[in-house]
Amino acid sequence: MTSIHSGLYPHEHEAIAHTYPDDESYAIPAQPTDIRTLPAEFEVVGYDTYAGCAFMVPFLALRGWYQTHRVYRNARSEVVLEGYRNWRRNQTRSFAYLHLSDLHTPISPPKRYRGGLPGEEYVLTDDGTHELRHSNRCEVYDGCPDCREFRKRRLELYKCALKYVEDQLRPLIEEVRDDTLIVVTGDHGEAVGEHYELDYQFTDSRPNAGVGHGGTPFDSVARVPLGILTPDEPAFLPVGGWANLIDLPGTVLASVTDEEQNPFPGMRWQEPIPEDRTVFCEASRFGTERKAAYCGPRKLIRSETDDVTLTAQVVQDGEQFRQIPEDIESELLDALPPSWDSIKPTPQVSKTVRDRLEELGYT
Repeated sequence: MTSIHSGLYPHEHEAIAHTYPDDESYAIPAQPTDIRTLPAEFEVVGYDTYAGCAFMVPFLALRGWYQTHRVYRNARSEVVLEGYRNWRRNQTRSFAYLHLSDLHTPISPPKRYRGGLPGEEYVLTDDGTHELRHSNRCEVYDGCPDCREFRKRRLELYKCALKYVEDQLRPLIEEVRDDTLIVVTGDHGEAVGEHYELDYQFTDSRPNAGVGHGGTPFDSVARVPLGILTPDEPAFLPVGGWANLIDLPGTVLASVTDEEQNPFPGMRWQEPIPEDRTVFCEASRFGTERKAAYCGPRKLIRSETDDVTLTAQVVQDGEQFRQIPEDIESELLDALPPSWDSIKPTPQVSKTVRDRLEELGYT
């Protein structure tokens, strides 16, 4: 969330959340206060700003970033969007960030969308920890028949949740599209066992490697859908080389202001991206730090602590891991940002954040 708002990679703003492999505690550092943020830039040029979040987003510093914010407790998309509608009616120039939760673990869309599928939920276990409840639960994800059934049902649930979110977004987009720049994207994807065997090479604080997000940045986690709709021009997407979510602040600001100098790092998608651009995905939520580098059709995943390097050929629908010449691997290794495994984030957070983290399954 900090990266999307500031245009900085995690290693640059250091707002890094981490669960260490030898410690089950989950810690969030203090959010940076000395960086430029997108809502602050909009406020400077005369916009009112609003953030509506379906749940407590512990990685996003709302206070001080937005003039108005409303944080719900596990609210459906329709509630978050209606709250935004009510606020927008009194605005003439506004910038808003809406964080929906229906596609976030645990997946539990309304019953009318599930078609008889049971929704997911977290339950409190005897030892005081939270676990994701699903039928035929295995101790580890190992590709067994029960795991395959879990994967099949989870993907079906995602489709149901996506249909629900689309049905909620479509009317709002039609209402505001004549005078509003609209960006729809995600802050992360979700792995459902696509590369679980490879994932066990990395130290992870959870038993189910290869499932969830925040661990190894395989494509199912690192690459997210994105669409941009403008009132005066057709919808557009970045063209050329690899785009990155750190480009969003500069791209959005350039679409609505005449400022020639981009106040944010990253690139503006109004111009083609160089084909030889290298972009990164940095993961540190569970276990050891893992970073990925993308350049053209090449991808590399590296963990310094585990001394594991994976190389892949990126294809349209994912990645295919295979041997790649050493010179290419060395080039991407040299491009990776610094490591942060030695950084110790502070465990001191507010009670609201602690309660939300416990609801999400952390201790």
